[in-house]
Amino acid sequence: MPKLPWLVVLRVAVLIAIAASAALLSDYIADAPSFCSARSGCAAVRASAYAQLPLGEGKFVPLPALGLLGFVVLYVTSLTERRLMLLVATLGSGVALWLLAVQALVVKQFCWLCVTTDVATLVAGLAAWRARGAAFEDVAPRLRSWAWWGLGALALAGPLLWPKLKPSPAVPSGVPAYFAPGKINVVEFADFQCPACRRFHSVLKPTLEKYGDRVHFVRLNKPLASHAYAFDAARAAVCGEAQGKSEQTADALFSAHDLSPAGIDRIATELGLDGERFASCLSDPGTSARVEREFALLVPPELEGLPTTYIGGKRLLGVRSAEEVEDALARAARGEGETGVSAFVYIPTLLLLALALLRLGARRTLT
Repeated sequence: MPKLPWLVVLRVAVLIAIAASAALLSDYIADAPSFCSARSGCAAVRASAYAQLPLGEGKFVPLPALGLLGFVVLYVTSLTERRLMLLVATLGSGVALWLLAVQALVVKQFCWLCVTTDVATLVAGLAAWRARGAAFEDVAPRLRSWAWWGLGALALAGPLLWPKLKPSPAVPSGVPAYFAPGKINVVEFADFQCPACRRFHSVLKPTLEKYGDRVHFVRLNKPLASHAYAFDAARAAVCGEAQGKSEQTADALFSAHDLSPAGIDRIATELGLDGERFASCLSDPGTSARVEREFALLVPPELEGLPTTYIGGKRLLGVRSAEEVEDALARAARGEGETGVSAFVYIPTLLLLALALLRLGARRTLT
């Protein structure tokens, strides 16, 4: 019976761990997850206290970043230094067991990417101990060193590049009804009490102003239930618009520290709105119906976070830079559609590259 090539087992396990960890890190640092849905076990783990390592002064390091660093070190040592490889694999196995216990006993939900990473780490740990006495050359099928390095680069880069290359989700079916022909159409879903929406308002507004009347801008209300005064603020925005002060009201609501009913009344007074008309509008069932109608336009899976802004066919999720907004506006002005690489193209391309590395890197003289 042929001897099991434990060094190959270790490297393959670490490649899997690198790919899964890179996917996790991508979801942790992106505005919206690309590999796990917002309501999955991954999201529950990501929201837990175990998802990041505190550094003090409000700074954190995502745990997948540390894991990815560890796997890269383990992979490199599997190609270079056997003694350090064993140490890193042993430490990683201990951490993997602890993280599996945290998911099972504390978070009580499992993240499929986390489990994949942890199980691959345990396999790598076992393989490291079994391979500790074998020669580095005792690898079957034997691959040239550059092929192993190439596979490592592919496992690392593939998941990290995907969020940059994938197409934006399609514009929800109800949104184009707010578009105006011949204009650069910008539709934003926002919550006046949402901190990210408030930050992005200070970016979006001055950027849109550069385009003047070439832009047709519509803000739709998406008051989240987690924000106590968001629905009241949304109704106030509708009522400010009814008196011809839509943007002035929005500016005041985004910057206000107090969005309670009393705070909203103060905003109306400071803006010079007709108090009686404003109060009547706030209590009008039609106002609440409009907010609810706008709220229903963006729901999961299209809803992945706020603010969500559609510029032509491109979606901007979360707080984006002025440069990103400018780029999206310029593309929309040129009539360019949203571009991207389909998963049905991207995944087979990665697989073909991996197969090419295996084919070209295989040694021809095996004994």
